[in-house]
Amino acid sequence: MKYDDVAGLSNHPAWRLLCAEHAPLVLAFCGTVFVDENERGVPEGILVSRLDDQLYDLNERGLGPFPRPASEYLTEWTNNGWLRKYYPPGEDEPHFDATSALEKAVAWVRSLPARSFIGTESRLGTIVDLLRQMAFGTEMDPQARIDELSRERDQIDARIARLRAGELEVLTPFALLDRYQQVESMAIDLLRDFREVEGNLRELDRGFRQDVAGAEGGKGELLASILMDREMIADSEQGQSFQAFFDYLLSPRRQEELLDLLEEVNQLPQLDGKTNKNLLKIPRAWLEAAESTQDTVRQLTEQLRRFLTDRGREEDRRVLVLARSIQRHVTALDGRRDLPGMELEVPQVDLVLPMERRLYMPVERAELDSAVDESSDVADVDVSELFAGLHVDGEVLAGQVLALLEESPSGQANLAAVVDRFPLTLGLAELLTYFQLQRPGLDVVIDSEQTREVVYERVDAPGQSAATHTVATVPQVTFVLNEGGTAAGEVEQA
Repeated sequence: MKYDDVAGLSNHPAWRLLCAEHAPLVLAFCGTVFVDENERGVPEGILVSRLDDQLYDLNERGLGPFPRPASEYLTEWTNNGWLRKYYPPGEDEPHFDATSALEKAVAWVRSLPARSFIGTESRLGTIVDLLRQMAFGTEMDPQARIDELSRERDQIDARIARLRAGELEVLTPFALLDRYQQVESMAIDLLRDFREVEGNLRELDRGFRQDVAGAEGGKGELLASILMDREMIADSEQGQSFQAFFDYLLSPRRQEELLDLLEEVNQLPQLDGKTNKNLLKIPRAWLEAAESTQDTVRQLTEQLRRFLTDRGREEDRRVLVLARSIQRHVTALDGRRDLPGMELEVPQVDLVLPMERRLYMPVERAELDSAVDESSDVADVDVSELFAGLHVDGEVLAGQVLALLEESPSGQANLAAVVDRFPLTLGLAELLTYFQLQRPGLDVVIDSEQTREVVYERVDAPGQSAATHTVATVPQVTFVLNEGGTAAGEVEQA
């Protein structure tokens, strides 16, 4: 490492986090939420509530002071590049996510404490396997590949023979723990790498937006540069490796195999008490991280589409302005004979486009003869249906009112009680008929100074699949039973 390179990294967000005043708070809180629990896109309300509880606990134990509200700490951490604040599509509440710098700082701090067990055998075996894969994968001599495969086959045959002879080789608890720690470390490192890949794509998107905002003139050069950058990311080692990993995760068979292996390993008695239950959630966390990275790529593509659409509209408007300018100049020069010019005989071809053909034949109009033949017998034609309308039988309503009055001890009943006993079937027309009932033995008393609300079902409400209720405000109407021309009594005040 060179001095200039190290000095330039002193402004890195991870470096500044390790030197910050409240670095333990940031690393402990954000490391728990975004690394241990692998939360992505936490709403502001939830994150503020959790940080409030953390600050209250630290202040109560005398580990503070932390006098500021939780929202101010989150704003400070966002401005320093340790958290990312953004608005998801269709959301009004901001969300927070960890940055790659925060994960790097958390990983470095966690590597500082001394470990009781440090495995080296599995990592050495991994290195040898990787070197063998690279050497075998680039071998161009077919015979050399055949020899290598024959050697592996002989080794497998020898292992099968030893198993048949009863020789069973089992990994020791230390070898299991060594390999388990390596799997756990690689799984977490892989999850951390996703944030870095997503951050690189987001930086490309941010630079693209800045280029679009400040672009002037034609779009060809800018578009070529953007497509080249996008293609470089997709074709780079990082992009190809990410795509291969994403394709691997999308295989249901491989996902099932990976989950089965993790569950089987976590249940090994040799690793009792030394397993990490969160490792079972790693495949799902990988999928969520990969999907978040793909969303960033989709946002970049959508921004590119908007750029092309907006620039296309601007150029269309510019072409239209130029065409209209030419038309105005031609109109101004119309009629002048002193202008130079020439006549060209341009061959023409008569074209008939498919859309110019008729798609249907018009319907022939039928001629109607409305003259009436007076010699025909029209006396038997029933035209009453043409003039039939809504009819409300007042006698039936009066009978209903009298039936209710005979049951009433006071010989009185209001309109609301009548409608409640005999619901309206003809709507407003039937309601208004109650005001006009005229029958011997029945008096209708209308008090216009008092009003009542009557609820009934609307009849034949257009566009309604079920009955629709209507509330009508009407004067107070009281029906009184009149016997022998004398009212049964004074109208009771409701």
